[in-house]
Amino acid sequence: MTGYWIRHRALLSILLSAVIAGITGLLFVFPFISQIADNYNSQSVYKNTSIDFIAPEPSFEQISELPGSNGIDKVFPFFLTKTAVNAGGKSRTTTVLLSDHFENVDITMYNDKRLIKKSDSDFDNSILVDWQFCKDTSTDIGDTVSLSIGDTTAEYKIYAIYETNTIYENGAILAQISTEQKDAIVQNSQNTGYSQMYISASDYNTCQTYLTKDYRPMGRLKDRDRFDSDEQYQVHYDAIMESGYANEITDFRVRENSLDKKVSPLMIWIGTALSAVLVIAFNVVMAKRGSEKGYFTKHCIQKGQNVKPYYTKSFICELLCFAVAYVGILFLKLNTSATYIPKKAIGIEISFIPAAVLVAEIISLSMNNSMIKNIIKKEKAKAKK
Repeated sequence: MTGYWIRHRALLSILLSAVIAGITGLLFVFPFISQIADNYNSQSVYKNTSIDFIAPEPSFEQISELPGSNGIDKVFPFFLTKTAVNAGGKSRTTTVLLSDHFENVDITMYNDKRLIKKSDSDFDNSILVDWQFCKDTSTDIGDTVSLSIGDTTAEYKIYAIYETNTIYENGAILAQISTEQKDAIVQNSQNTGYSQMYISASDYNTCQTYLTKDYRPMGRLKDRDRFDSDEQYQVHYDAIMESGYANEITDFRVRENSLDKKVSPLMIWIGTALSAVLVIAFNVVMAKRGSEKGYFTKHCIQKGQNVKPYYTKSFICELLCFAVAYVGILFLKLNTSATYIPKKAIGIEISFIPAAVLVAEIISLSMNNSMIKNIIKKEKAKAKK
């Protein structure tokens, strides 16, 4: 009987399990996980940081003066550039944040809430990168990253990996710079300050009012010696002081609320129903085909063989094959995903389809065993006659 099962049902059972796992995993479960991940990634940079605002081009003096005034608690100033970065034997055009004020790095998106993993030991010249950078460059903790700062090339070692910095296209990396490196950047710049600053507010409303009405990006103010006359300099100065900059302020709370949305589990429920239907339909078709019933009647029951293990083998085979294929497909997709998949995206919903398959297999086993009982009853009735 085992040989018959192998020849006539085992391959079909394996194919059924693989098809159900493939269809549900690729078309329903992984897209659902990806939607949750995309939703999480778009919101995490706003929800899981202490940043309330991003303001453009503060001067070096403003960085010292602003904390503790106008509802501002802390600031994190940085130079922003997009440059070729070499890592893992690859060159990648990357958004790079360079700062000499790492004392407030905890308010940024490079904080413990968004940390994926970090080195167990400190490096002299460390750099903080995001998941997308490591994905694109095939790098990991401890690997070397090199980039140009001023007229020199600086080398760093990856100390920590964080969730993708979705504020910038294709993510961003953050490096600490020395006073000499800062001076080199300033010498090559037309301005007298940083590119941007992250702001953590102690009083959100007061800070918002100040930034949208009174803040001036004094880092844009050029030195007097860059102008031929006092009149030209005054025109430049007035242009900065008399302009409004509300449209250049990024408000994290507004962004967070605009991105807040829920992912519908509808596709999971469709996949759950489909998987159960396919299992039961397969068993119904196999039963109606009649070949197994005929084999039991002619070659097994008349000889006194117990035929119940036949469908028990199918039950076990289909469940094991489905479980292996389902887990394997999801594992492969999760590890080759083009975007970061947080653990939070993998919820209890992924167990709904395996549960449906289990229930459908139990129903099918019960149907098949009931068929065997009917065959045995009929054969016993014939024997009495």
